[in-house]
Amino acid sequence: MSAAAIITLVVATLQLVIIFGFVLLERRQPAATLAWLMAVLLLPGLGVVLYVVFGSTRMRRATQKASEIERRVEDTLTANGLAVLPQSLQAAAAPLEPRTRALIKLGNTVSTTPASTCNRTQVLVNAAATYRAILTAIGTARDHIHVEFYIIQPDRTGVSLRDRLVARAEQGVEVRVVCDAVGSLALPDDFWDPLTEVGGKFAWFAPVNPLYRFRRRDRIDFRNHRKIVVVDGRIGFTGGINVGREYLGLDPDIGHWRDTHLLIEGPAVLSLQQAFAEDWLAASEEQLDDKRYYPDPREPWAGDAIVQVVDSGPDRNWTPIQRIHVQAIAMAQKRVWITSPYFVPDAVVEAALITAALRGVDVRLLLPFKSDNALVGFASRGYYARMLEAGVQVYEYARGFVHAKTMIVDSWVGTVGSANMDVRSFQLNFELNAFVFAEDFCQSLEREFREDLDDATQITLEAVKNTPYWRRLLQSVARLLSPLL
Repeated sequence: MSAAAIITLVVATLQLVIIFGFVLLERRQPAATLAWLMAVLLLPGLGVVLYVVFGSTRMRRATQKASEIERRVEDTLTANGLAVLPQSLQAAAAPLEPRTRALIKLGNTVSTTPASTCNRTQVLVNAAATYRAILTAIGTARDHIHVEFYIIQPDRTGVSLRDRLVARAEQGVEVRVVCDAVGSLALPDDFWDPLTEVGGKFAWFAPVNPLYRFRRRDRIDFRNHRKIVVVDGRIGFTGGINVGREYLGLDPDIGHWRDTHLLIEGPAVLSLQQAFAEDWLAASEEQLDDKRYYPDPREPWAGDAIVQVVDSGPDRNWTPIQRIHVQAIAMAQKRVWITSPYFVPDAVVEAALITAALRGVDVRLLLPFKSDNALVGFASRGYYARMLEAGVQVYEYARGFVHAKTMIVDSWVGTVGSANMDVRSFQLNFELNAFVFAEDFCQSLEREFREDLDDATQITLEAVKNTPYWRRLLQSVARLLSPLL
């Protein structure tokens, strides 16, 4: 048998193994399964390689490790005489309306931490306000500061944060920082040396070096997209803003950067703390098991907001953030207003939005005019026609780049977090969103949404239908590939 025949036989065998041993057995959307079948069959050799690197939807080892981390954190809290987290909403000033109780029940089932009341929240608009609030909170720290970002740039913004953390570490405050190894790839190896030299700690999440990847044997694109800052277990931050000059609108290639973050005070901060503790243990193998990291949630707090912190990722079952979004949309009575920089919905999310619009709900999408990812931009526009035909209003933000990830449902519940309205965020990335049940919170998001519409252009069905053929073709191809994005 010739060498060419042997190679052909090996490739064909690998194709069959991948198809019948993995692709058909993975629990994924049928469109994604068909896309992978086409890739494996039509791209001999290359399709097999692509599937091995990017095809798996789950982190089997990470799933086991996440369960272990979650259990160890909960055991720590229980051993310290505390509830895992506030398990009830008995402190709520008024009885919960049925849909609130139903959505919280879903959240408590699919997320790792339950909802809590007596929280104070503050919407932070754009990076300058967010950085000021974070640095102010860091300045008040008495015991510890925990920082987690997908991206920290080695520019003046990143250096400023690092130097502030170094100063606090020199004053005896415990400081821990974890960054995603791909998102923060621009950081030089010695960037955090000034922090570690004064007793602070730093760890990479999912390093990309070959030895680590061989040991993990998971997808290199399973990334930690969360943004978490916790100060003394009492003040927390999460949202869409990373650390870098582009978030301040200082990158001339991008221009104005529109984003949203969230400050939380109250028992929900313990949920942020638990998420950080799990990520920190996964990255550094250090368990944060001291009682002081978890202040007693029974202590009086200043707010009255109910907050559900929801973490999701390829190590979790049930795609928690996606399911809560979909259920909230299904319960909407008057409006669903969504801002997202990347809009590549799966069939379930698409159906929820269309169904809400068809039954008369005011559904609006605020998306970027110019995306920083051309393929995603084409894929997003591939969904416009169906949305518009159903009555969904679509707007494109034209003043720079909109990166906020928010949703408002009536004046009932709103969310700010790291998850985009796309398949990658809902199924592949490690994400975290806070869902807030408070009218004043929803009003804050509503006010910002209305102001953003002043800088946006409404897209009409006529304009979409008049799109040039070549562009519509690219959009259709990108949409076809969207389950793989």
